[in-house]
Amino acid sequence: METCTSSVSIFTDWLTQHLEELVDDLLSVIGRDSIAASPLYGDPALQAVLRSETTLLVARIFKELESGLPSTVTSPEARHIARLAALHGTPLDDVVNAHWEAYAVVQDAYFRAAKEAAIPPDSALQLLRSACRRLLEHTSGLIDTVTDEYMEALRNNETDENALRLHAVQAVLNESGAQVGQAPYDLDAEHVAVVASGAAARAVSAYARERGPYAVATFVDEDVVWAWFSSVGPRQVRDAVLARTRSGEMGIGAAAKGVDGFRQSHRQAQAAYRVCGQTDQTGTCFADVIPESIALADLDSTRGLVQRQLGRLALDGTREAVLRETMVVYLESGQNARAAAAKLGLTERTVANRLQAVRTLLPPSAEPSSLELALALRLMPLVRRNGGARTRRADPVPAG
Repeated sequence: METCTSSVSIFTDWLTQHLEELVDDLLSVIGRDSIAASPLYGDPALQAVLRSETTLLVARIFKELESGLPSTVTSPEARHIARLAALHGTPLDDVVNAHWEAYAVVQDAYFRAAKEAAIPPDSALQLLRSACRRLLEHTSGLIDTVTDEYMEALRNNETDENALRLHAVQAVLNESGAQVGQAPYDLDAEHVAVVASGAAARAVSAYARERGPYAVATFVDEDVVWAWFSSVGPRQVRDAVLARTRSGEMGIGAAAKGVDGFRQSHRQAQAAYRVCGQTDQTGTCFADVIPESIALADLDSTRGLVQRQLGRLALDGTREAVLRETMVVYLESGQNARAAAAKLGLTERTVANRLQAVRTLLPPSAEPSSLELALALRLMPLVRRNGGARTRRADPVPAG
């Protein structure tokens, strides 16, 4: 019994350590097969909600397994996902299929855990039998729970004002309608779209109410808002929201006219929101982050660009970070070392020494004054955030 308890602990420790990787795999599978067309997968704010709730749900299953006492997993996260799916028109069959696909991904992780955690064969066999049986029971129970919650949400959505407004908005976005039903909003106007979450979402909603007939906003989750504004520019929207709060995340599209502009600005707001999530900004206008939004759409190519242009300057060390910052300020200062030194609070000689150190780290083909190098430096934080930088020992920063 002691060996069994020890094996369970080792097994669940391995699963917990690999939880984030497992959730990545799980969402990749269901996004490819079951809910690819759903806003739950396509919208960055809703995708973040789905990821958070899925992580908590899987962690609950691991915790129940670790306890050694078989019990029903009660999951508010599964209920939340069901309500979201109903609100956004994701078919119930797709939601159920997503649970079975998730079951297969987690079961594969169980077998990998038993192998990589080096659990003795006899204990591993017994453990896997128990774990897979309980996982099957949990999945069946969760599907029952989700089905009930989904059907109840559908009934509630038939009379909920926010849900009706969202469905009218979705009809326009999906090119199946040309009117935003419950809202007195002119689709022929010039639109600025917003996607926001957290405190920023509440501030956007409040600002939309103030704008009256010149705005429409709808909660697409308990803490996420989609909105459109007319007769106001992107930066005015940003400033109005940030005057209310500096918390949450918000992406703002460029102004665009008519029904096509309504859709285009929304896509841009989603892209800007995705950049917010990668750069820890509260509010971002699409026009200010076009390179970053393109880079996030193809991270492999972005990593290649950064590595080709920066070479060893892309290493994840304190020295390289200081040198990159110096190079960014130098380029922003029109390649004027004196101006860069003033901005950095350094002597001109120190800046010159750092620039010389930068040149020794760059690939021979890189041009220190090129637009490509400036772009690589700008995109470097995104690459680091997504696991693209290499680590190294600390080296001294050149001094004056």
